[in-house]
Amino acid sequence: MKKRSFSGIFLVMPKSAVKKPEPQTMAELVEALGDQLIPFAQGDVVDVVVTAISRDSIIVDVGGIAAGIIPEKELSASLAKPSVGEALRAYIISAENDKGYVILSLRRAEKEKLWSMLESRNTNNEIVNVKVIQANRGGLVAQYNEMQGFIPVSQLSFRHYPRVGGDRFKIQQKLSELVGQTLPVKIISYDKLASKIVFSEKAAGDVDMAERAKQFKIGDRVTGKITGVVDFGLFVDLGEIEGLIHISQVAWQRISDLKEHFQVGQEIEAEVLNIDGDRVSLSIKKLLPDPWQVGVKDLEVGATITGRVTKVTPYGAFVRISDSLEGLYKPVVLVEGQPPELGVEEDQPYQFEVLSIEPELRKISLKLVGGG
Repeated sequence: MKKRSFSGIFLVMPKSAVKKPEPQTMAELVEALGDQLIPFAQGDVVDVVVTAISRDSIIVDVGGIAAGIIPEKELSASLAKPSVGEALRAYIISAENDKGYVILSLRRAEKEKLWSMLESRNTNNEIVNVKVIQANRGGLVAQYNEMQGFIPVSQLSFRHYPRVGGDRFKIQQKLSELVGQTLPVKIISYDKLASKIVFSEKAAGDVDMAERAKQFKIGDRVTGKITGVVDFGLFVDLGEIEGLIHISQVAWQRISDLKEHFQVGQEIEAEVLNIDGDRVSLSIKKLLPDPWQVGVKDLEVGATITGRVTKVTPYGAFVRISDSLEGLYKPVVLVEGQPPELGVEEDQPYQFEVLSIEPELRKISLKLVGGG
C-alpha cells in the first residue's frame, strides 16, 4: 500500500482505490483480458448473426468479436437457407483458421440440440416417435429427427415381433414390412461419442393395449387362436389383445420343438398366468393335471422301488421312477473333501428306498438299497 502525506497526516490507500490505467496497445489488451479476449472455443455453441451470403458459404458475426464462416456442407438440412441479419445458433468447429475466421456449423449445432433433447427425454423416461428407415436380420434402423438409432428384434412389441422361427432371411423379410412406419419407443441406451442410440418399442408399451389387458384377471380361462409359433413360445390372439405362452408353460413334460405340436390357426385353451401392462402371459399346463402330483400319490416314504439311473453327477445320481417322476440319490460322503462313491452307472436299474418326499419342491430323495 502507498502512503501519502496530507497536512502532516499519513493516509493508507487500499489497492482497490488505485485506478489502473486503461490498456493502450493490443499487447496490453491481451495481457489485461487474457482468455476473455476470445470467449469461445472449439465445441462451443454460440449465437451468430448473418452478415453476408456467398455461393458456397455464409459469413456471420460472432458476438461482435470475430467474423465467422459457415461452409455450405455445414448448413442444416432441417433449416431453410438463412438470410442477412438473421440470428442463428452455430457450433464452433475451429476458433480461427489461417485467415483469421471462425469456422462454424449449423448442422452440428442442430445435432447438439437434438442430443440435449434426447438426454432430457431419456432422463425423464419419455416416449419418442421414430421412423423406420431400414430393416436387417437383427432389427430395425430408425430415425429420430436427424439422428439414427437401432431397435433390436428383442425390443419389438408383441404385434411387430417376426413370428417366423429362427430363419434369418424370413426375419428380415417380415421386418421389412415395417419400413416407413412410425413407432413409439423409449431410449434404453445411448453413446454420444460413438453416436449410437438403442430404442425399445417393447419398453414404450401401448396405452390402448394396456387398457384392453385390464379386462383379464389372473386365473381366467381363455380361448384363442395361435398367431405365431417361435422358439420361445406361442403367440395367441385373444380377440382385442395378444397373449404369449412361454415354452415352459406349454406342457408339464419338456418340449424341444413347438412346431411339432402346434401350428398357426390352431385354437387352444389357456389360463391367464400374469398381466404386466399390455402383456398377457398364458399357460396351457395350468389347465392340465400335474403328472408329478398324480404319480407321487402312489409313493410312500420307506417304500422300496425300482428306478433307472438317467444321469450321474459328482454329487449324486438322477433316477427315473416313472414317466412323470424323478428322484435324486445322494450317497453318504465317507471322506470329507472327496467325491462320494456312487456305486451306480447310467442307464442301469437299481433298487432304492424312498427317504423323503417334498411336494412343494417337487423333490424325491432316495437311498440305494444295500449301498450308501
